[in-house]
Amino acid sequence: MWIPRRSSLVLIAALLPLWVNGGAAQAATAPLMVLAPASAAPGAQALAVQFTAQTGIPVTVTGGSRDKIFAALKAGSPADVVILPTGDLTDLPMVTGMTPLGHITVGVGVKAGAHVPDVSTPEKFRAALLAAKGVAYADPKAGTSAGPVIDRMLSGPDFKGVKRVPVQGLAVTALASGQADIALQMVPELMSNKDVALAGPVPEIYGASVDFASGIAAASNDSVKAQAFLAFITAPAAVPVWQAHGVTQLGAVP
Repeated sequence: MWIPRRSSLVLIAALLPLWVNGGAAQAATAPLMVLAPASAAPGAQALAVQFTAQTGIPVTVTGGSRDKIFAALKAGSPADVVILPTGDLTDLPMVTGMTPLGHITVGVGVKAGAHVPDVSTPEKFRAALLAAKGVAYADPKAGTSAGPVIDRMLSGPDFKGVKRVPVQGLAVTALASGQADIALQMVPELMSNKDVALAGPVPEIYGASVDFASGIAAASNDSVKAQAFLAFITAPAAVPVWQAHGVTQLGAVP
């Protein structure tokens, strides 16, 4: 469920008036730093804008790949809030207060202007992949969260005969190069790429999604504000914002 702890809601209610009525100038000197991978960054950025509008506290969303986020955390780089796959956060002692966000589904993308296949059912999705001259996805050895999930799915009997094109980096690069005519990549990443048309998410039956969560970095210089932001992005009002950017509430159908 996307319901923050009652203590977090009380914290926001108590602190927001202070920030709005005079705390903005002080907060401007200490922006909150949010580390988020590319798949979660669009939703985090949209919520950061809302949080700043309500509190006057600037928020910077950065991060890049999950490997870069790991490196930044291990190096002690400035960070307040961290968003990563849930499995990653459980193994990171430098992040505390893990709170579920939702899951991000793998999507089906084609080059903009190309025929967009119907992938609305398992049968149609499977047929589209089997008919493709190449299906690109992140090499599971490259350190992405989606790569291993997609590789396991394509290794199943339903997809025997699919022409697999594992690539380093973003799967959509294979569309531009002509190596593949279908790319499997996280939905928010496909949504934000103007050179790609999103055919739809992978049907839920294949379990091609990754659960994400957020927590407070041990290196945070202001854990109180970090906790307030964490409560803000996990509050019920944040659900439609996340959904608009490809992050589905846990337990809901994508």
